[in-house]
Amino acid sequence: MEYLETVKEWLESADAIVICTGAGMGVDSGLADYRGNGGQWGQVESENDKTVFEIVNPQALLDNPVYSWQLFAKRIREYATINPHQGFYILKNWIQKFELDYFILTSNIDSHFQKAGFEEDRIRELHGTLAYFQSSRPDLSKEVWKNDLSAEQIEKNIELNSFPLCPYSNVMARPNVYMFRDDTYIDTRSKAQGKKFQIFLERNKNKKLIVFEIGSGPHVQTIRVKTRMLKTEYQVNIVRINPKDYKIKAPHIGIAQGALSALTAIDNYLQMA
Repeated sequence: MEYLETVKEWLESADAIVICTGAGMGVDSGLADYRGNGGQWGQVESENDKTVFEIVNPQALLDNPVYSWQLFAKRIREYATINPHQGFYILKNWIQKFELDYFILTSNIDSHFQKAGFEEDRIRELHGTLAYFQSSRPDLSKEVWKNDLSAEQIEKNIELNSFPLCPYSNVMARPNVYMFRDDTYIDTRSKAQGKKFQIFLERNKNKKLIVFEIGSGPHVQTIRVKTRMLKTEYQVNIVRINPKDYKIKAPHIGIAQGALSALTAIDNYLQMA
């Protein structure tokens, strides 16, 4: 358990923390991951006998809006009704306890960091979010807006063969989420978040940063690319938490546990030390 003392020292000496999360962060809340047993993409593929690339893309939305919007509504309901697990609040407590500047990079589209009380201006959602919609025709409108429709409202409209509309282009809307084979995703919101992350990095240049990479595997590289960038360009100590793909070269630390288990173990050690 030597790593616990090392993580403690890193937290105590850090000026700022970057929290990088993939789908594995939500598993302990009761959300399915994407590629594991019972993962979201596996469920979608078994329902359709097609690959996820064929099913979850902008053209598939236009070809079969009923199925696509049923899928989106299901996720919107899950994300609204399921609460973030205690690990989110452990991280939040460390930020306060160690007086850390912070920023969150996540490939998740569930808005659970916002739900746990993290500041909106300190979050970059690399794949977008189901909390915002856009036009399915960005050539007609590039506006992005906060979704105010519940899953129940969307499902009720689906029964009437009616789908959310873009108020700016008057054509069918879509979630502001980066899908597979996606050439219609409007990235203005994500780019604005990216600029705030750059400001954070400038603010902490030549300072000590600790990075927690949680629940992100090597299959979708979005988060790991960011971790590698931080490792190469900044003075960071990395704690990688993943029950399977946890290995990372020393002096960085890999922990072969799920998010809640690993964060709880570290927190318990901090309280005892």
